[in-house]
Amino acid sequence: MFTVDKNPTSQTLHKFGWAMLAGFGVLGVLLWLWPWIGEWKPSVLAWAATGRQITALCLCVVGVLLFLLSHAPLGFAGPVYVAWMSVVVPIGVFMSTLMLAVLFILLLPVFSLIVRMGDPLRKKLTTQESYWEDYKHYEPTLERMRRPF
Repeated sequence: MFTVDKNPTSQTLHKFGWAMLAGFGVLGVLLWLWPWIGEWKPSVLAWAATGRQITALCLCVVGVLLFLLSHAPLGFAGPVYVAWMSVVVPIGVFMSTLMLAVLFILLLPVFSLIVRMGDPLRKKLTTQESYWEDYKHYEPTLERMRRPF
């Protein structure tokens, strides 16, 4: 079903490095700025050695290290890429299955109930035996040809 590329190309490793830099960098910056997102103070960037700041800095460092490792000429990133993908591919399969289950179990029944409250096929409007609607003939004018639908 979903397999991990055991022999990634250098282009794949470069993309992996950029993704790790962006992902861990954004997580680190958000963790650092989390309490001050609503109100900006100049002291936000000050180092206070709190646990949150240390964790944010470690996330940023991991992102930079993985980026540098993926761009290294010796190919050290191959085993890291394979290990990372071996962990996250099953998580991705589980999460996509879970999200689709939520979609089909919760959202589609609600949508169908909303649609059924109306009459999209106009079945209730007719009292005849058939639901046939006569064709409405339009004159082939230039204005009509400009707007075919």
